[in-house]
Order: sequence, then structure tokens, then C-alpha cells
Amino acid sequence: MEIYELARSGCLKEEDLKDLDSGKLNYFNTDDQLTPLGVAVFKRNLKAAQLLLKHGYDPNGLRKGRPPLWVACGRRRSQTNIEERLIQLLLSKNADANLRSQVKDDEGSTPLMKAVETRKSTDVLSSLVDHGADQDADVGGSSPRKLAKKQNRLGALNAMLPRSKRIGKRVLEVAKVTGFVLSAVYWANKNLKVAASAAAGTAVVVGAGYVLKDAIKRRFGWTGKVDEGMKKYIKEEVLFSEEKRQLKDEMNIIIEKRSLNKFFPKDNPFLEKVVDRAVNLNRDPSNTLNPKNLTHLALYQPILYCDDSGSMKDNQRKDRLNDLAQRITSITTRVVPDDEAIELRFINEETTGQMSKPTMEEINTIIEKIPFDGWTAIGTNLQTKVLQDYVYKHLDAGTLQRPVLVSIITDGQPNGGPNSKETIETLQQVITECGKKLERKGYKRDVVRFQISQIGDDPEAEKFLNKLHDLDLKDILYITSDRLDDEFKVLHENQEKLEQWLLEILMEPILSAQSS
Repeated sequence: MEIYELARSGCLKEEDLKDLDSGKLNYFNTDDQLTPLGVAVFKRNLKAAQLLLKHGYDPNGLRKGRPPLWVACGRRRSQTNIEERLIQLLLSKNADANLRSQVKDDEGSTPLMKAVETRKSTDVLSSLVDHGADQDADVGGSSPRKLAKKQNRLGALNAMLPRSKRIGKRVLEVAKVTGFVLSAVYWANKNLKVAASAAAGTAVVVGAGYVLKDAIKRRFGWTGKVDEGMKKYIKEEVLFSEEKRQLKDEMNIIIEKRSLNKFFPKDNPFLEKVVDRAVNLNRDPSNTLNPKNLTHLALYQPILYCDDSGSMKDNQRKDRLNDLAQRITSITTRVVPDDEAIELRFINEETTGQMSKPTMEEINTIIEKIPFDGWTAIGTNLQTKVLQDYVYKHLDAGTLQRPVLVSIITDGQPNGGPNSKETIETLQQVITECGKKLERKGYKRDVVRFQISQIGDDPEAEKFLNKLHDLDLKDILYITSDRLDDEFKVLHENQEKLEQWLLEILMEPILSAQSS
């Protein structure tokens, strides 16, 4: 009872939890229908909740009365929104997302039902679903999905879909809203008539008037799509050929400048297909990504090298990694031919055939099955699982068809564990040796580019990445400035900005190479 009162009052300290016996761990307050953890959550005391979980208190509240997760989901938002941090904390400790309140007056409601009632963020709703919460669980004839529909919360309905269906659903909603506007913008870009004096030097003659090319695009950055009703005013096939020619010319300039002619000689069929798809994509009203950047990115074979060490199970890093991997796959394959895709590798998990060119659904399955344990031998396994297994194999066989972009996502500094040769310098040494091997084979060393990004808030990982900034690797290694999961959380409810940000992240190592 003493622990319970300390948790209720907010005075609980670490020393209060030493030498706990089963009586204290299993204490349940029959008046409040709460455990010490439950009352800490009710009082919105994050520190006390963390201490109690650390010392063995059940995240499910002994499955009696009101479970802690149910309590957190039922609390209205405070100024600091601590409730949602408590929810994520409990989920990270495997709280049962379907455990109903056992109190009769609560009518058997679920955590997800309470989260919808109290209008929790879409991020929290998705987290609950990802941890098994049932959007159709019956609660007095209603359900979380029915309640969200009654509230007319389309965002909540989308957030409660299975992860693999959320992105496509969001894109469809955006397309419905923006389709007509973008059609008009596209037509205006190509057909906006202006006075000859205003257009002098920048316009091209069309019939008796002048057309200022990309007038709205230049002013606002908007493109658009030719609607069926507009086609009588403009010859679509002429515009398509012109856009394709311009994009291909721009890519050829980049290829020449970066000495990539060995991969993309004149009239290369891969480049032809990519340019075709990019120009077609530019006519899709749901697309918000720059087709030139997508085409430029498509010149590189993407390899996603992920940290699957034990610490990745903390604070939903595994779930964030899963989402990021799927979205990165979607972006990097948006304009490449159907038989091309990403290569997926992990620090600890053995490489399987399924990890070569996986679909988004396959990535979800792969990551869900990985145990996420082991050490962070990031440099040692970059050498064996990425460079030897893919890059050097094709380099030695003369079958390297594209330059390579290796995106590394990690939450900690290198640590290979007992008897490992991994040191803090191993990653640098492996990347440096890769450049030398490329040069011995007649390639520039930046044919393989590396990008490393942090997920999580480990200060040691941050120190490690800061040290890499000082090394003589600027032309081949790019360190992302933002923590991926932090920015991901901020942009999660704005799918268009999220995709644009990810494309910018993926383009940074390529563009930095051009400026170096």
C-alpha cells in the first residue's frame, strides 16, 4: 500500500522500489480498481510509471479492474500531452492492446475505444492497432471504427487500418481532393496566354497568342495533370515527348558530369524506361514528388542496411523502422522498371532470397519475424552482408549495372560483443577500403555512396556519428542531420510532406556528391 500511495502522490523514488516482495508487486487497490502502475498512469506521472515498469510491475495491471493502458487511453489530453507518451511506454512493454476494463460501469470498453472517445492522435491509434488492437471489437453495440465513423474522423479511420493499407488509402483520399485542381494547373502551365510585352524572351508562339511556359509552376511550384476535358485544347503526345526529351537531357548531363557513362551509355534502355515512368507519374494527381529527383535517385541501386540489435525493440524503434523501410522502398521504386527494387540487409539477421527486391508487404513480413536481438557489429557486417554479398560480387563479375546507394539506419554506436573484431573505427575502414577497391577496378570511389542515419536518442550513437563528420569521407559518406524517427513522428499525419522529406533525405548523399 505504501508504494501505491507514493505513486498516487508523485513522490515515488528509485530507492522505494528496492527489495520488492510479491505482495508489493501484486498489490491491487479495490477502491480505485487500480494497481500502483495504474494510479501512476491516472495521475499522468511518467517518471513513476517508468520506475514501476523497470522494477517488475505488470504493464497489464494484473488483469484486474482498470488496466494501465485502458486508463492512459481514457485520459483527456493535457497541455503537455503526457497521456500519449504513457500509451507508447506501455505498448513498448507489451501491454495488451485489447485488454478491456473489468469494472462493470466501464461496459467492457477497450483501450482503442477509449482512445477514439478521447480523440487521441492518429499516431496513437495506429500504434494501438499495430500492437493488436481490434478496431471492430464490440463495445455495447458500437466499436472503435463505428465511433470514429460517427465522429466523421476520416484520419482516425485511416489510422486504424492495418499498416500495409494505410499509405495507399491516404494517397487515394488526397487524389480525390486534388485531382480537379491539379488538372486546371497543368493546363494553365502549358496554355496560359499573356501579353507579348510581358512574355518577351520567355514565351513561345502558339497560334496567334503567347504561352508562358510553366507560369504557375514557376511561381508556386505546382504541376498537375491534363484532364480529359482539356485535351481538345492541347496535344498530349506532343507535351509528353517534350517533357521526356527535357528530362532525358537533364539526366544525361548528370551522367556525364558524374562519369556514370559506363553504366548508362547513349540510349540506355533502363534510362529510357525510367524517364517514361517519371513523365507518366508527373501526370498522376496523387503524386507530390519531384519527377527529376525520382529519376536521379533511380540511377542508383538502393540497399537498405538496418540495425536489428536488441535495443531496437525499445520505444517502438522496430515499428518505426518497419514504416520507414516500406516508405523508402515505395519512393526508390516509384519510377524504376518492375523487375528492379531495393536490396534489404540487416546487421544480425541472415540474408535470405526474400530480402532481394522485396515488395512493401514482404518487407513488413520480414521485419515482423525478425527477433531483434544481438549486437551492433555495423562495420563488420557491412563488409560481409552488403559489400561482399552484393557490391563486390557484381564488381568482380563485371555485372554491376548501376551505382549503389547504401542507406544505413542504426540506433547505437558499433559494438560487436565478446570476441568480435568490431571497433569504433571498423565502419570507417570498411567504407574507405570499398573506395579503394572501386578505384582498382577503374571506377570512381563515389560509385558506391553511403548514408548513415540515427533512429532513437542514444547519446553514444550521436557521438559516434559526429566523429564520422570529421573523417576524409565527405565525397562518399553522408550523415543525416535529423533523427529519422523524430522527424517521422512530426510528419506522420501529413503523408505528402512525409514522402517529400524522405525523398530529400535519400537525395542528400547524391546531391552532396555533385557539389563536392
